[in-house]
This record gives sequence, structure tokens and C-alpha cells, in this order.
Amino acid sequence: PYLHNGSVPTLRDLLNPPNERPQTFHRGYDIYDPVKVGFQEPTPRPIGPDGVMEQRYFLYDTQRKGDGNGGHLYGTTLSPEEKEQLLEYLKTL
Repeated sequence: PYLHNGSVPTLRDLLNPPNERPQTFHRGYDIYDPVKVGFQEPTPRPIGPDGVMEQRYFLYDTQRKGDGNGGHLYGTTLSPEEKEQLLEYLKTL
């Protein structure tokens, strides 16, 4: 995840304006997403017989104090094509 508090799950999300970034996402499923350059969102798991999810992940909520994903606007005004070109370049570093 990106930013000082890990509030943006992928570089692709970081190139969107803050109001278009995910407000919530799950952590703990550290499978790399080479397309979006970050972690994949885990597939929802069925609830077990005790009523608890079989595999637990941390729900990151950007609405909690200190967990916001605002600011850092560089790249947010690029065209979709320019964003894809920038992501492809960053993958080479």
C-alpha cells in the first residue's frame, strides 16, 4: 500500500483523485497485483459454522482518524492513456 499510512492499496488507485480512491479495502492478503502495482483485494470467504469468516483480513477504512487517503494529487489529472504509460514506466524501476 502507498502513502505514509498505507491508505491507498495500489499505484493505479493513487493516480485517481482522492474521492475516487477506495474508501475501504482489506489488508493481509499480500498477493501482488502486477497490473495495478499493489496488493490484490482478497476474495470474500464464506462464513464458518461459528459465524466468523474462515480467513480474517484487516479492513482498512480511510474514514477513521489518521487513516485518510487525501492529498498527493500528482498524476490525477493525467489522461487514462498517460496514467497507463506512467504505470508501465514505474514498473521498470
